[in-house]
Amino acid sequence: MVDQTGYFELMDWLENEKSVQPQAFFERMQFTFGIANLLYIDAAVTPSGLRLHRLHHTFGPVVERSFQMLGAPALSRVVRSALRSVKPLDLSVSLQSDPLGETLGARARQFGLPLEGVSYPLISQGGRSALLAINVELAAREWPQYRRIYDRDIHALAAQFHAAMLEGTHGLQSRIVLRPPLTPREKETLAWTAAGKSYWEIAVILGISERTVRFFMTNARRKLNAVSNTQAVAEAVWHGLISHL
Repeated sequence: MVDQTGYFELMDWLENEKSVQPQAFFERMQFTFGIANLLYIDAAVTPSGLRLHRLHHTFGPVVERSFQMLGAPALSRVVRSALRSVKPLDLSVSLQSDPLGETLGARARQFGLPLEGVSYPLISQGGRSALLAINVELAAREWPQYRRIYDRDIHALAAQFHAAMLEGTHGLQSRIVLRPPLTPREKETLAWTAAGKSYWEIAVILGISERTVRFFMTNARRKLNAVSNTQAVAEAVWHGLISHL
């Protein structure tokens, strides 16, 4: 019989925590279920691509930048497919069924990322879709048994986490409006960051110092109430402050 102590402890934590922080949830999930990485997306699927509302993950900045360099259209197509799924989607199957799958798989292998993973669809608000995706360091033959044991628990925890995120975004639009507006330079810096450029590259493009670029990004994160550059970009895209990814 499977020990569900970890599941119930995590569910209790989600229900009792006043403000659920994504990274704290991710760390608990990694410890409880032996997960390598997690990705949470809440976005509106549009004909032109994705309109991100929330984006959190456990991948480092180097990995994130490498995948961004594959290009927004390619990534958007894969993510849209996962967001439109009505049941958990096995990532290895998804990669095999898409012409871009081999490219994404090769990039994942380059960084030693496990290819065994699954995305769990979540019901969102405001016409958006959401998902929580995980990958696990397991042999392919062990993956079906892992899913058989843990799929239900992980999906239930993902839904509870997503509910906590939605509850924490009430009034977001009005809070953004009340903050000082982004300056043109801050918007430019955010846009180039969204394109995967480093601080040094942005400094060269805009003809300013790298220190000034960091200053603009710090201001942008503060104004958008973001804790990371990734979240700042997601907020800026969602509110139409920079072009869609």
